[in-house]
Amino acid sequence: MTESATVTRRNFLAGTGLAAGALLSGSALAACSSQSNGRTDLQLWIDITGAANEKYFSTHVIDVFEKADRKVEVDTTFYQGQDLRRVIQTALQARSGPDLVRGASASLTQAWSKAHTLADLSSYAAKDHWSSKISSWALKPFITGSKLYALPMRVDTMLLYYNKTLFGQKNWKAPTNRDELEALAEEAAGHGIIPFGATNVDWSAASEWLMTVFWNHYSGPQAIYQALTGQIPWTEPTFVEAVELLQSYFNKGWMGGSTAKYYSVPSATMGAQFGDGKIAMFPQGEWWMSSLGQFFGSAAHNGNDWDWAPLPALQSGIRYPLYEIGVGGSLGISAYSSHPSQAAQFLNWYYGDTQQALQRMADVPGTYNIPIPFSASSLPSGMDPRSRRLVTATQQAMATGDFGYVTWTWWPPKSDTFVYQGLDQVLTGKMTAKEYCAQLNQIFRQEMKAGTIPPTLKPGRYQA
Repeated sequence: MTESATVTRRNFLAGTGLAAGALLSGSALAACSSQSNGRTDLQLWIDITGAANEKYFSTHVIDVFEKADRKVEVDTTFYQGQDLRRVIQTALQARSGPDLVRGASASLTQAWSKAHTLADLSSYAAKDHWSSKISSWALKPFITGSKLYALPMRVDTMLLYYNKTLFGQKNWKAPTNRDELEALAEEAAGHGIIPFGATNVDWSAASEWLMTVFWNHYSGPQAIYQALTGQIPWTEPTFVEAVELLQSYFNKGWMGGSTAKYYSVPSATMGAQFGDGKIAMFPQGEWWMSSLGQFFGSAAHNGNDWDWAPLPALQSGIRYPLYEIGVGGSLGISAYSSHPSQAAQFLNWYYGDTQQALQRMADVPGTYNIPIPFSASSLPSGMDPRSRRLVTATQQAMATGDFGYVTWTWWPPKSDTFVYQGLDQVLTGKMTAKEYCAQLNQIFRQEMKAGTIPPTLKPGRYQA
């Protein structure tokens, strides 16, 4: 039976702000996978929030695994995303923490692997043929020095969500290019409707989602690839202009209503406004799909519905549709785990049972989209059509080469952090777009010299 953390414990850790290292000597945070009665208990800390989501994970992931392998139990502790990043980072530095390590981003996981805090998974990958179970492109960010240190938790991309009911009432269509996008934004603003929802109140790194959108759909994947491989600098006009374009949307009040609201209005409030038709569109990640329903229809008492479209091309010559692709964090094994082989059993089951994996994709849209090979005909028949379109579209993007790059997978750690921290300085008038790109370029060059650039996915076609 899965043993979850109590609410009291979670709230204590999140509310006090105490460094995890101060508590590591106690049993609550020690890396204490144990073995008794012929059964191994593993520790997993993960950032799944909300009672319904926690219950689903416990029932449809952990309980199902334990029934499949009765010799291993997984004790799960649920955290908020930013809390999880802090406590795991501190625990690993103290040579403690959970057996199964949830990394918040590929760039962070890369840093952990280089610090030798994650176990080398290469032998397990060879033994259980993970290369045939997991899409090859998604393993690339977690390979350091020919060794595999983690597995991809989720396929990430950015989408343009829109209030379908509002669009029907106004006779609007989802935009495919910049002219259509800006004309729609102008019209929406004229009706007193905020064109785009946007906020970083609940997740400080949300600003990098916006730069991911504007660099991919304005500058383009080819320019990004050249910059990531050191062929051109981040100071190229195409990157500066993308930042300036985003800044101009904020200055017009199109993004979240204003810059001030972007930094003060929480996502739940923005979501409610979106559902009520006070916000027309929302550039957000596919992960939002699982919680979007709370803002629409009977759950929100508004009778409205939503849909999504690919983000429009913001400059001529940029492909449409285009999906920036990356991985939403990782699952690995702590280098300090007492039972790494049992932890590997969980990973092998989680990624290797295709039927279970596809059912999770159908049950909770966007959240469990692990990068595994599948055919469209194998998707569960009851899957939400919007979710079905998502998983098939991202798979098709890799097959045709119509993909871009998310910052939290393909940028090195310090550069990735500066992407959102630096943009905040641009939006608040403390830095110009040119200064921002120049400083990013400086940090990136330092990381390139230090050899901390993640393996870069070359533009082309990849088999799922």
